[in-house]
Amino acid sequence: MGLPTLEFSDSYLDSPDFRERLKCHEIELERTNKFIKELIKDGSLLIGALRNLSMAVQKFSQSLQDFQFECIGDAETDDEINIGKYLLQYFINSLQVTLNF
Repeated sequence: MGLPTLEFSDSYLDSPDFRERLKCHEIELERTNKFIKELIKDGSLLIGALRNLSMAVQKFSQSLQDFQFECIGDAETDDEINIGKYLLQYFINSLQVTLNF
């Protein structure tokens, strides 16, 4: 629908019709102002959550990089290498599933 127009020349007359149109604009400005404040608040919360997520992902990534699969003897067997790879892939897939929620 849109807001009724406000003409500067109508402000001189200060008619009831002009006041009604002005009231419509004031209500819309209040609604828009409230919406913008909520949007800023939600955006700030989102930025905070993204920072926390980023820190958690970095910590998780560092933990994966630091992870050492202990092997028996001096060298890793093929099975131990595969288990380490599968564990890493499992953690990465779990993280991706979690982030998709």
